[in-house]
Amino acid sequence: MNEHGRQMTIETDSDSPRIMVVDDEEKVLTPIKVALEHIGYEVITFLDAQNALDELKNEIYDLIITDLKMPKIPGIKFIKEAKKISPNSDLIVMTGFPSVETAVKCMKLGAADYITKPFDMEYFNLIVKKAFYKRTLEKRAAEREYYEHISHVDGLTGLYNHNFFHNLMDGEISRAARYKHSFSLLMIDIDDFKRINDTYGHQVGNRVLKELASLLNSFVRKNDSVARYGGEEFAIIFSETAKEHGSIFGNRIVNGISSAKIKEISQDDRLTISAGLAGYPDDATTQEVLVKKADEALYQAKKMGKNTLCVYGKQNPC
Repeated sequence: MNEHGRQMTIETDSDSPRIMVVDDEEKVLTPIKVALEHIGYEVITFLDAQNALDELKNEIYDLIITDLKMPKIPGIKFIKEAKKISPNSDLIVMTGFPSVETAVKCMKLGAADYITKPFDMEYFNLIVKKAFYKRTLEKRAAEREYYEHISHVDGLTGLYNHNFFHNLMDGEISRAARYKHSFSLLMIDIDDFKRINDTYGHQVGNRVLKELASLLNSFVRKNDSVARYGGEEFAIIFSETAKEHGSIFGNRIVNGISSAKIKEISQDDRLTISAGLAGYPDDATTQEVLVKKADEALYQAKKMGKNTLCVYGKQNPC
């Protein structure tokens, strides 16, 4: 029952959550242990706060329930130490001397809830269930965030993947059209990457891709976006950047990669890239055409001997 006498049901998705209960009175610990074990929780009780802290150093508990007034170690100090040792454990505070000031202090230290003695066991069980329900929601939110993240990211390089790159382009075009901005698209291809794979093996080739991804990230600004377009091809969106400035950034990247020391391969096999640049709205106002024109400039860079940048539409593009 809740405070108003209405039945409340709260479900959790955890199998046998572990609960630590700390109180210096056996008559308090026993009914709590019985009631929580009846629900299906695994409950370990401690009469001594120091023993409880020692236990936390070796065992993981989902929830810690502690009294505030205890001998040897005051409850506030116990909370601080417990959260330091086991920051992922939720914590509920019990006290027979409630005050707003104490409640606020406990919450600031990380307590999830606060219950006053004497308490009704049904209400106590509800507080515990609420703590686990909140924990479940936070876990699900974290999982959703994680799966959303990996759906956007290339598993090998950690850059945005091909599919999410197209979403980024759609967003960039919409913003550029709305606010009358320019932006530039740089398409990149590793020169002679097949030779690196054939010489050093695919595992080394994968490590080279990861190292290149890291280098590309180091060359761009915070608002720019780097993606692995596919295989050994990459794409960079230079946000709010006209082609003349985009070409400066592009050349900096091409030169930076060619002079970088790639630890996975010998200096004789230095890593180089070819790159093609196109701009919105000068060269195209749709994603498909903009990518096509940046690719055409990239193809021109390959024809010009590689390790260079070509800019679409320029009289001397490379």
